[in-house]
Amino acid sequence: MSIYIAFGSNQALGNIQPAGLLCEAARTLNASGVALRARSSLWRSPAWPDPQDPAYVNAVARVETAKAPAELLDCLHAIEAQLGRARAHRNAPRTLDLDIIDFDGLLSDGMPGPVLPHPRASQRAFVLLPLREIAPDWIHPATGQGIDRLVGALAPGDVAATKIIGPFGETR
Repeated sequence: MSIYIAFGSNQALGNIQPAGLLCEAARTLNASGVALRARSSLWRSPAWPDPQDPAYVNAVARVETAKAPAELLDCLHAIEAQLGRARAHRNAPRTLDLDIIDFDGLLSDGMPGPVLPHPRASQRAFVLLPLREIAPDWIHPATGQGIDRLVGALAPGDVAATKIIGPFGETR
């Protein structure tokens, strides 16, 4: 089973900086019955839609879980809340953002549960570049396009994510 989750943060929580929050989210996922099997490097990307906001730290992980998609989404939202996520308005800076990118190729319109695959993942360098690092043969379940083709289709200004360190959140 191949389930991919995107991680992002551009706000500290107390003295825990964004990279640390992604690591804490990884540990919390493992403790919640979601086993991380592969982890990308950490990547930095400009905030969107307002590049004046702090830059994001992003990553992607391949996970295994017995949870159904809706249960997994609920788990991700609970972890976001536990780690300080406030949903003030869409695209607001945040301590943590966790998204299901692909749940074993499942196609779902979100009724019930999450929209799968994630509806905007194929347009985001900060998802595609870390995903390509851990799943170079990944095929978008809805379009059938390979990840290299999706990355190649990004507008030049959209390929602004840069690798900063990796892999993130290794458990000890």
